Amino acid sequence: MSPAPASMPTYDAANDKEFGPATIEHRTAHAGLHELGTYFMVFNADHHSEPWTLQYEETIFVIEGQALLYVDDGGHEKELRAAPGELIVLPKGSTVRYGGAVGTRLLLSISPVDWRART
Repeated sequence: MSPAPASMPTYDAANDKEFGPATIEHRTAHAGLHELGTYFMVFNADHHSEPWTLQYEETIFVIEGQALLYVDDGGHEKELRAAPGELIVLPKGSTVRYGGAVGTRLLLSISPVDWRART
């Protein structure tokens, strides 16, 4: 298999998906990446998502606003607050509820991006 060509993916509304209080856009959906996926998440409401258990590794970079995540830490929730310029790291198997102030913008990267095919 030959590598995908270098590219600069642009916004495509067809890659948007509602995710609880946010809209998430899979920016690299058609970039030919097989291991890494990159997403933008924007919060449209001031509440949290339902709990989600990660089947992949994830990093979250806060572009603007304030992220407020709750991560299961052995039976109780640990609060993670992050401001612009800060990075959150979530290992595979973490259970998280995503939240942020309205207008908060995050950049998420996950690996492997094709985690559904691997479960």
